[in-house]
Amino acid sequence: MRSLLTRLAEGAEVTGVTVATLIIFAPSMIALAATGPILVRLCAGAGRVGRAAGLVYALSTLGSMAGILVTIFWLIPTAGTETTLRSLCVISFLMAATGIRKPTVALAIVPIAFLPFLPRLGWAEGSVWTAESSYNLVRVIQNGTQWLLQLNHPASIHTIRDASGIWTGYYYDHFALGPLLVPTRRALVLGMGAGSSVRSMRITAPDAIVDAVEIDPKVVEAATRWFGVDATDPRLNIHVADARRWMSSHRATYDLVQLDIYQGNPYIPFYLVTEEFFRLTRSRMNDDALLMMNVFDAGTEPKLLFALAATLRRVFPSVMVGQTSPGNSMLFAFTRVRSEEWVRARVISARFGRLRDLQIRNVAASAATPVFTDNLAPVEQMTRRMLTTL
Repeated sequence: MRSLLTRLAEGAEVTGVTVATLIIFAPSMIALAATGPILVRLCAGAGRVGRAAGLVYALSTLGSMAGILVTIFWLIPTAGTETTLRSLCVISFLMAATGIRKPTVALAIVPIAFLPFLPRLGWAEGSVWTAESSYNLVRVIQNGTQWLLQLNHPASIHTIRDASGIWTGYYYDHFALGPLLVPTRRALVLGMGAGSSVRSMRITAPDAIVDAVEIDPKVVEAATRWFGVDATDPRLNIHVADARRWMSSHRATYDLVQLDIYQGNPYIPFYLVTEEFFRLTRSRMNDDALLMMNVFDAGTEPKLLFALAATLRRVFPSVMVGQTSPGNSMLFAFTRVRSEEWVRARVISARFGRLRDLQIRNVAASAATPVFTDNLAPVEQMTRRMLTTL
């Protein structure tokens, strides 16, 4: 069963998860749904059918509401998904036992004895640390000289640190270009992960003051324990918060903004790529500043990339792109008008060959390219369509 669920999780993005969810939850949900009519029939024997049905379904609705609120806002954040599921199984079996005649009570209690033998939280090959938060299943993987931050899916790597040198060989390295394109005294990192982009920026701006925002406290813990992020560094301020909410409540301005936020898979939270969000970001940037955004779009036609560029163009006078690796691109949004030649001259001046090789150009998006707004931002649909072409 476990191997089947693993294959489903690693398979089709929507179909695999849907089938796996049905396998796990459908039997218990069908059984629980069947209890309503049974209770109505039992209660009807002591009174009117209408009164009994109303009472049963009213209590069922209240229980559903309480269960959702307690699970989301208390159980999962404090105990984690695995402990929550096991606890709810025990409660369900015990409640069933209270309504069964004594000779058959054991039939409801016996399954509890098998819970300790069910598979526990999995450890991926090479993992040295695993934790669960309200947002992610967080794993730290060691692969030779590299340390990798894995979120939820084996292919979902969000940070890489290579102990053999300063470069990772991945798109994170190109965040070092920011301070070469704008004078960087203060920087804002939205989606710190375990610190790869901060580390790259430090190569070309070692004295910059950095505010780093990361929503997942377990990811921050991994960053400080395994990826060399020093939380006591006076040049680094780590904020555990949602990026948009944090920006709405802070008024500092920045020379450089890094945006690299994904929800444990190749999905960007839609509310962090809308015109309204980019206007909020622009209001926190200086007159000569730069926004750098990592984009994963491996489709044959990079529609998501073009849509993001078109949205940025509504706010920034100059928007350019450079392909950092197959499937990954870096968007550059300047608060001043800049030409390709101006940008290219500064990239060529970099003393690091890895940075000089990046070809940055204007984005050739058509007038029909959609613009993301808070009202309509079909980021997930576009991402799913892109994944089906791979």
